[in-house]
Order: sequence, then structure tokens, then C-alpha cells
Amino acid sequence: MKKIFLFFVAFWGGVATTVMAAPTEVPVSERTSLTMTIYNQGRALVNDVRRVDLVKDKNTLSFLDISNQVMPETVLIKANGVLMLEQNFNFDLLNHYNMMKKAVGTDVEVEWINPATGVATTQTARLLAFDGGEPVLKIGNKIETQYPGRVIFNTVPASLHAKPTLIFDLMSAKAATENVELSYLTTGLSWSADYVAELNATEDKLNLNGLVTLTNNTQVNYENASLQLVAGDVNISAPTPIVMRTMAKAPIYAEAATMDNMASEAISGYYLYTLNRPTDIMSNQTKQVSLLSGDQIKVVRQYLYRSPLSVKSAYSFQDEKPFIQLKVQNTEVDGLGMPLPKGTVRVYKKDSQNRLIFIGEDSINHTAKNQEITLTLGKDFDLTVKGKRVDYTTLSKGLYEASFEVSLMNAKTQEVTIRFEQSLPNGWKILSESLKSQKENANTIFWNVSVPAEGETVLTYKIQVKTE
Repeated sequence: MKKIFLFFVAFWGGVATTVMAAPTEVPVSERTSLTMTIYNQGRALVNDVRRVDLVKDKNTLSFLDISNQVMPETVLIKANGVLMLEQNFNFDLLNHYNMMKKAVGTDVEVEWINPATGVATTQTARLLAFDGGEPVLKIGNKIETQYPGRVIFNTVPASLHAKPTLIFDLMSAKAATENVELSYLTTGLSWSADYVAELNATEDKLNLNGLVTLTNNTQVNYENASLQLVAGDVNISAPTPIVMRTMAKAPIYAEAATMDNMASEAISGYYLYTLNRPTDIMSNQTKQVSLLSGDQIKVVRQYLYRSPLSVKSAYSFQDEKPFIQLKVQNTEVDGLGMPLPKGTVRVYKKDSQNRLIFIGEDSINHTAKNQEITLTLGKDFDLTVKGKRVDYTTLSKGLYEASFEVSLMNAKTQEVTIRFEQSLPNGWKILSESLKSQKENANTIFWNVSVPAEGETVLTYKIQVKTE
């Protein structure tokens, strides 16, 4: 790496300025290692180690290809025998908008091409104002607001940079070639978990594949990076955002990587997933890598209906459909037993022609080992529930009784069990019931109702409620 010194005089707006020695550039070609630790909340920790030739005493280093969404207050630089004196994050980027804003109040050139003759006319103009739309120009003694030509700049303002750049003033105890480690947090990098589950024909087992979807919305390519993902709700305060104008690009969707499970470990109340090989996370790219997989995982199918009936309301309902739910125990004995980051589970099943059919999806939260997973997929076509309040009595002030009747119908050729849930106010008790209920919590009871094939079961219950 060479240290470049530039001495020249630039003319900008008629004023001569001397440009002092440029800092030593530290390009990505000097990188020796890169580690990306990406969090659920749309930010990442970047550990970027680059080889730098240091002189004794003061060094000014310019780290190139830094995330345009870096959080400057989180930057840390480390090297043997080095003391950091000052750091600057230059994010005033070289683009049309910034060139125009910097030139307001100065003289520029404007060029107009006659569409009839093709002859170009170049004039000197004063740029009076620019708000992101049409520039306001003074050409001769006239003010132009919709000039049909283009604006030409004679030089680039020293404060504008082609890429976001971190500049450091360092003191080195000796002249040496050192590995300098730059660490910073950045927004614009995110990950999410997506799961694909395939039910077997009898719907008592499933195969599960988990994929990590990575998205890089920064302007930087992170190549050959060691990738780590943190699952969990890390507390984050809301910093003041740095706003930079950039040109939007369409995302590139990379192919999913080979199915190779990530190693996982618990750390300080979170889970850390590590990819077992380097990967590239390119600018404006979405890609997927394998997270985990499991085969022949036990699953229990359940039907659930939550009653809208109320003690004090005469509301009734007709022809409602219960939800289809799949319950999975995240245990080794049931075929799983691994920490699962929050994400979306999409469930498929093969039809009679051995073709996969999408049958529903649901989101799961961070799920630790040995916890239960419940997936709500949709409503069952063959099952119907209807209900009504059949009686209501006020016994005294604050004391009420109500009776209910619920019909559960099954058009399937096999018997099913429907979980029927009823929410209740405080101070309730069951006076009578045709089937034995169970208590879910202080305000919810449920019945597991068996409904015969192509048949019907009627549930009746009477409730007393005492209010204060």
C-alpha cells in the first residue's frame, strides 16, 4: 500500500483553495478477515480487519467501503500500540443532488442543444437555488427556472466523497505493518427465519426445513464474510438517523445455499447461529442460507373454535368454521429439540397425484427447546359450529344466569374432536353442562367435543356470573 500526497490548487466559485495531504487509503483489498453478526432488529455488528502500513507517531487513515448506514457513535478501532485521537465519518456523497446543493451561490456552466440544428450553446450561469427539482439560474440579466439544458461543474467539492468513508487520526508507537480492527454497528442489514414444513399422508408427522433470509440494503458488498446471527429481543434505544440520498436499486435474489445446519449456542439470554463457511452478502441483495432441518417430527392436528357468546348478549351465530391447528412439541423425543428463531412456517402436503399443495402458514415466536409450537393454518371446510343463548335470568343486582346451546357438525368420514373455548367474565361458575369442561385460565374454559363421522354433537351449559 502506498501513501499518496497531493498538492494542487482548485478553483471553486472563483476562490483558490489549497488541498493538503490526503489520508492513507485502506481499501478492502487489504482486508484479512470479516465477521458479520446480524440481529433481528435490522442492524448488524461488522468486524473488519485490514492490514495497514503505519508510520511512527501520527497517521491519518481513510477506511473505504464502509456501510452508508453506519452508526458513527458505535465505531471502535483497535491495533497493537495504536491510540485513536479523532474519527470522522464522511457521508456527504458525490451525487447530482449534493453537487447542485454545494454549488448554490457559485458560477457554473450550462449547455443547451438546439433540437433543430444540433448546435450546442454553452454559457456561464449563477446557480441561485436548488431544492431537488429544477435549478434557479441567473444567465446574463435573466432568471431561468425551467432551463432546458444541463448544468456542467468544473470541479468536485472537497467535502463530497464517492463512497461513505471513515477517517481516523491515530498515534502509533512505531512504524510497522499492523492488522487494524474496525468494528461498528450499522442499520440496513437484517435477517428473518422462514420454515417449510411438509405433512405426511396421515398428518401425524412432518419434515421441517428452516431457512435464513438475509437482506443487505446498504451500498457495500460484504464478501467472504464469517456470518453469525443473533436470535432474541436485544434492547435498542432509538438513535437519530443519518439521512443520505441514494439511488434505489432492485434487489437481487440469490439462490438458497446447500442445506447445512447452522451451529447454535446460548449466549447471555439470546441464541447465536453460526454458518460453517464464509458467504457473500452483496449490496441490494436478498439471499437464503440453510438454518436447520428435521425429519419425521411428531405433530398433532387439532380443531379450535372460540365462542363469541356472552352472558349478557343475545347474540347467536350460524355455520361458523373451526380453525385447523397443528401442535408440535419442540423436543428431541418428538424429532425436533432445537432453539427456533421467530419466523414464518409454511405448510405443504401432497395430494393424491403426489403434488405439493400449500395448506396454510403461521408465525412463530422465538421458541426454546422443549416448548410447544402451535400453527393455525386456516378453517376446516367439513366442520360447522352454530350456537345461541337460550335463556337469561337476573337473579339480583349483579347476579345473572345464562344457558347456552352449541351444535358441532362433522361432514368427514371419520370422527373428530373440536376444542370449543368460551370466554367468561370474573365471578363465574358452571351450574350445569352436558360435557365436562376444563379450565384454561381465570377467564377461559373449554370442552373437547367428540363429533361422530357425518354426525352432530350438541353441547349445553349453564353459567352463573356475579359482578361487584
